[in-house]
Amino acid sequence: MTFGAPAWLIALPVVAAALAGLWWWAGRHARATLQRAFSTPLLDRLLRSVDPARRRAKRILLALGVVALGFALARPQWGRNEIELERSGVDLVIALDVSRSMLAADAGGTNRLTAATMAIRRLLDSLGGDRVGLVLFAGEAFTAAPLTRDHTAVDRALDSAGPDSVSEQGSDLGEAIQRARECFDRAAQGPRALLVVSDGEQLQGDALEAARAAGREGIHVHTAGVGSTMGARVPRRAGELRDFLRGATGREVVSRRDEQQLQRIAVAGNGIYTRIEGAGSGALAAWFRRVAAALPRSTEKRTVNEPREQFQWPLAGALALLGGEWLLGERRRSKQARSKISREEIAGLGSVNT
Repeated sequence: MTFGAPAWLIALPVVAAALAGLWWWAGRHARATLQRAFSTPLLDRLLRSVDPARRRAKRILLALGVVALGFALARPQWGRNEIELERSGVDLVIALDVSRSMLAADAGGTNRLTAATMAIRRLLDSLGGDRVGLVLFAGEAFTAAPLTRDHTAVDRALDSAGPDSVSEQGSDLGEAIQRARECFDRAAQGPRALLVVSDGEQLQGDALEAARAAGREGIHVHTAGVGSTMGARVPRRAGELRDFLRGATGREVVSRRDEQQLQRIAVAGNGIYTRIEGAGSGALAAWFRRVAAALPRSTEKRTVNEPREQFQWPLAGALALLGGEWLLGERRRSKQARSKISREEIAGLGSVNT
């Protein structure tokens, strides 16, 4: 047996000592109050209807009820839960382009990076028990989140996605695919998918060869394009509206979505190309439903290594004990205990008070 909140067990002796002290003090205080008001012979007659055995029983029930309640708060646990988990078994690694060209504001009223991260978050919300990893890349690539079923960890990693998260600028799609390949567990038997989210501009590396190498390992390389074919100017920093990058000739740099390049990468990697139209796009969620529909789903039955919560049993006992204490009275049931005080006793009471 284990306990989810063992601190309550430590507190139980303190509570018991405090309860015993309270009973002792209350008894002495009540007795002293009565003794100040009545003489000793009359006090004994007034208290003859109280049954000491019943009073002790009430206190025992209250003490046991408090102990049972503390035991329930400590959350006793034993046994194990056996559940059936149905999952697609897909391992998905997302490679997100964070180069400066992704700051171009031609993605449905926002910049490409914002539209891409919003679409990825909608994808994460639609996933079940599939494992997801995240790679950020520009001129270099690094793993921002390893493969995990904790999708909130990937969501948090997206918060740091930006040109400042990588030290080398540029756009190396081949390096991104290679780093994403290293994220997969080679011993895993389930299907594996790699999704490259980018505007498609490639300044260095060989993405086609990297996609073919991934395909030979059974990894399907999919691509998602963001931005417009008309293109837009590239700001130096996110949110910049006046200062834009300039080329060697002094002219402002215009970045365009290279859709053909992204399509060629998807074909080389036996994947599918999709397009993110703008902020709030559900294209990636729809893409994953299309990809996952063709994959076999398996039912995995396993024993979860987590004890089963059993606090309801001591809690029920505590309620029963406390309810019994509340219902149990202290008075005797004999006719003598319920009889009125005689006139002589009342007269004697009056003389004492005077």
